[in-house]
Amino acid sequence: MKFYVVICCMFFLLCGFSAQTSNHTPDFVTFRQLIMELEKIAQNNLEPSKILQSEFAKLQKTHGIAGDKKNYRDFVRVRLAFEATRDSGLWQIRWTITDNEPNSDAIWHQWQKQTAPQFKSEENAEATAIAECDELSALFAFTARSLGVKKVGLFWPAWNHTVAVWTSMDKRGKPVRIVVPTSQIFIDANATLGTKEFDTGKQKNIYDYSRKDVIPTYKIPGPLARMMITQAKKLGGKSAVYLQARRNRLSKKFGGS
Repeated sequence: MKFYVVICCMFFLLCGFSAQTSNHTPDFVTFRQLIMELEKIAQNNLEPSKILQSEFAKLQKTHGIAGDKKNYRDFVRVRLAFEATRDSGLWQIRWTITDNEPNSDAIWHQWQKQTAPQFKSEENAEATAIAECDELSALFAFTARSLGVKKVGLFWPAWNHTVAVWTSMDKRGKPVRIVVPTSQIFIDANATLGTKEFDTGKQKNIYDYSRKDVIPTYKIPGPLARMMITQAKKLGGKSAVYLQARRNRLSKKFGGS
């Protein structure tokens, strides 16, 4: 009888330990999983969107890019990455001068501490990280490349400023440079994807951003990753006008560009 009681006690102790251990299992999402979820949103929510189709048609008219399926596919992913990573965009990064290198490493390091990001409304929204223009542009390029867009790189319209560029193609297969303004520095409050306020011809070469800022198994805090996915799914299909106005309001709240 005593042996039976001892065995039962040990069993319950082990069960309690197991439950306690499982309750403290780290909550994270890998970078690969984040990209997979963003790709699903791009395919299922954004590609069929009449709003995005209309904006793509406008870009065709203003920049002369080809209207084929591949170009549209790239446009959808460029737009998603742009709205997510820009100053005061969907992932709520705040622009400020940091003097960091032109990559997104410091952003990912800050995100490691984001276990309770505020995002459910503009009233409670808080910045998830701070970064300057070259870091934002690198984050955009890295995200867009991870979504399968190959021709994205960094562009310096001035010695002290960086934006990104997506190199698309026209009907004849010739390159067309599309400005991706990851902050509002040196441009007006309504300037967005495709703005012509910067002359991309000033830079002879736009080198593809091929740097892998984090590895596929890089662990992102679960609450932050879910915020990233939720924002992309909820707001990614809104019009550029809506998203620009939202960005400007958040930038005023955060103190960004």
